Amino acid sequence: MFELKKWLGQLLMPLPFSLSLLVLALLLLWFTRFQKTGKLLATLSLAIVALMGMRPVSYELARSLEQTYPPFEISQHPDIEAIVVLGNGHVSDPAVPERSWQNNIALARTLEGVRLAEAYPDAQLVFSGAVAGDPLSNAEVNARMAVSLGIDRARMTLFENNKDTHDEAVSIARLLKGKRVALVSSATHLPRAMALYRGQGLDAVPAPTDYTAKQSQQPQPLYTYLPKGRYLMYSEAAIHEWIGVWWARLRGQVNE
Repeated sequence: MFELKKWLGQLLMPLPFSLSLLVLALLLLWFTRFQKTGKLLATLSLAIVALMGMRPVSYELARSLEQTYPPFEISQHPDIEAIVVLGNGHVSDPAVPERSWQNNIALARTLEGVRLAEAYPDAQLVFSGAVAGDPLSNAEVNARMAVSLGIDRARMTLFENNKDTHDEAVSIARLLKGKRVALVSSATHLPRAMALYRGQGLDAVPAPTDYTAKQSQQPQPLYTYLPKGRYLMYSEAAIHEWIGVWWARLRGQVNE
């Protein structure tokens, strides 16, 4: 079931979905009489990639997720007993400095975790992140970065064997139930994560980071509206979260 979920989730992302439509369109155009259908699918494929790669579209997809919770203010939460930093990705390439192994998302989450760990010196620091296509878990790599920034390794607990956010929530909630917890993740991911962790009875306070839908305070040149790879990536991240929310509701893992 897990592998099927991952395959379906990836195939529904804008680029794979559009390329699948394009392949189907080419088959229809080259080998069948359904020329109009083939042209329609090819046009639809192009439109999806172009629109998802534009800043206004990616902004609208992500903004409502990212603005669900306000930034974490330390002065408003004096009673934090634990900090949970959710993982993302890395590549432990020996030809690259260890401090560069994390992707930008994992780095942003780790830096926020370190900021909170410094503000709450007695709080337990939990890193999650499984082993996936790499000898090291993402939790381990993120913990190493935190150590390099001055955080004592003895404060850290690592969860390295959970497959997804729901499984992490179940495991971590068992450890921290009854404690006041700052939950650190990307602003786009946090609404789903908060629903899953609170669904397990954890007293979690959201600590969003890694914002993508940032509103410029000055008018932007027209060329900034051209499709770009990074905006396609932001759209994909937002769509991934919306699909994740619907899937969790379907399985009864979160409340409506």
